[in-house]
Amino acid sequence: MPKPIKKSTKIAYTQVDVTRITRTLYFFIGFFALSIVIFDSGNLINREAVIDRWTIATLLLIINTTVWFVASKSIRSLQGLLVSLLSATLLAFAGFLTYWENGMDSSSTILFVLPLLVIATLKNRHALLATATLSAGTYAFATVKHFNDFFNEGYRVELWGKMLLYSAVIFTSAWLIMILTGLRHDSK
Repeated sequence: MPKPIKKSTKIAYTQVDVTRITRTLYFFIGFFALSIVIFDSGNLINREAVIDRWTIATLLLIINTTVWFVASKSIRSLQGLLVSLLSATLLAFAGFLTYWENGMDSSSTILFVLPLLVIATLKNRHALLATATLSAGTYAFATVKHFNDFFNEGYRVELWGKMLLYSAVIFTSAWLIMILTGLRHDSK
């Protein structure tokens, strides 16, 4: 039978989780920057899109670095807040990219799973479901805004159908994360 984790050891694992998350996101940020270069080199995106993407990549880098720095300094009371901040940042990141990449036809929709995975490290069912709700809402806002700003780039029935489908995928991902992490109805 495994030994129970001591409270001080549990706090240390949380700190390691936050620093691991931020280090992993550094790789994502690097590959995202590389994709900007490739798309720009092939003239697949215009100058404004390049500037917008670099702006959001830079903001993500700043916030990720701030979270990494504070987490590495063992400020325990801020761990949950830092994970929430990082998750919210990734949510905004996914929303902006979805809007900038043709709304409902965006390939960035997959990025809405990142805030779910980050917030899941808190092992809090309510936080995970709240993040899933915010993710679906952000996706809906980004796609509707793009549809209305650039009318006639798609069919309204396609907009609503994709919003329903991708919102279902976001919630299904959250529920699968709950199953994999052992979060039950009686957990936090």
